[in-house]
Amino acid sequence: MSMMITKEKVENQTWRDLPLELLISVMAYLEIKDNVRASAVCKSWHEAAVSVRIIDQPPWLMHFSKSKNSYEIYNPSNGKKHTMELPKSLAGSKVRYSRDGWLLMSKNISSDFVLFNPFTMDLVVLPYLELWYGYQLVGFSCAPTSSDCVVFTIKDYDPGHVTIRTWSPGQTVWTSMQVESQFLDVKRNYVVFLNGVFYCLNIRNCLAVFDPSLRTWNVLDVLPPRCPDHIDDESWYEGKFMVGYEGDIFVICTFGNAEPLVFKLDLTQGVWEKRENLGSLSIFVSINSCESRTYVHEGMLRNSIYFAKLCDNETRCVTYSFDERRYHPSEHNINWGKQRSSENIWIEPPENALEIA
Repeated sequence: MSMMITKEKVENQTWRDLPLELLISVMAYLEIKDNVRASAVCKSWHEAAVSVRIIDQPPWLMHFSKSKNSYEIYNPSNGKKHTMELPKSLAGSKVRYSRDGWLLMSKNISSDFVLFNPFTMDLVVLPYLELWYGYQLVGFSCAPTSSDCVVFTIKDYDPGHVTIRTWSPGQTVWTSMQVESQFLDVKRNYVVFLNGVFYCLNIRNCLAVFDPSLRTWNVLDVLPPRCPDHIDDESWYEGKFMVGYEGDIFVICTFGNAEPLVFKLDLTQGVWEKRENLGSLSIFVSINSCESRTYVHEGMLRNSIYFAKLCDNETRCVTYSFDERRYHPSEHNINWGKQRSSENIWIEPPENALEIA
């Protein structure tokens, strides 16, 4: 008798009876209008819908003109563009990194590092630093308006050694240290600040960590992501991006028109796990900055990768949707050689983004 009651109970279960964790997973994929409708079904659906109803601004795309002293800002959520003048002192500068709405910039022929906010026009000139042939890896932890800001640079001066330099607000000189390491490559090094440390990835997909508080540098015992058999070594090194989200590190690998590969770092096992999709994440990639968002925002694709390139003659970005398993547009024509020399970069918009947009 009890078995019959249990069977009847199971057969009568509806979507309303789903465990909260499963409801939240489902709600995370809904657009804002569908999320609002779902929240009106019942108390448990309302709780699940509201818990993931995060309405956030996507990062904006910046393009620096090579012929003019200006830059263009593009909002991917509404396709609007804004052109702004670059300060004369920054003419000829290149973007090295972006975070919290600020840009780390320098000139190839000078030793000047500058933190620049393109929305407020605020400038922070960093102490003198000899560039030599340009630093192979640079980044910073947060906006220089915070005392926690750390600007991080690393370069190899002789085989087997790298020199790490850091700067924080209030310092008049760079703090320097040298460590034994064969880590850096001639090009294509990546850096992400997450969990209070700088994660660094090189062309061979080796991972290292610099802790600015302890001033320690460690090359981690993590096996690189495995190259697929159908991908040649040269292609494996192209079109790679690293991004952080809520304590996790992801590596995105792209190969022309082929489906991108996604790997998530599992530090406890010391491996990169291949992921079939991004779930509720949207990831925005460019050579000098990557951003990640999980939000319910009408008009934006979730479980997708946004590239720092606009479609020809259209005000929308080239994207790859894991839900549809295809690029938009299908013939996106991203040339990674040209992409690397371009000045397209994602940047976090200011809090008054709606006023600007």
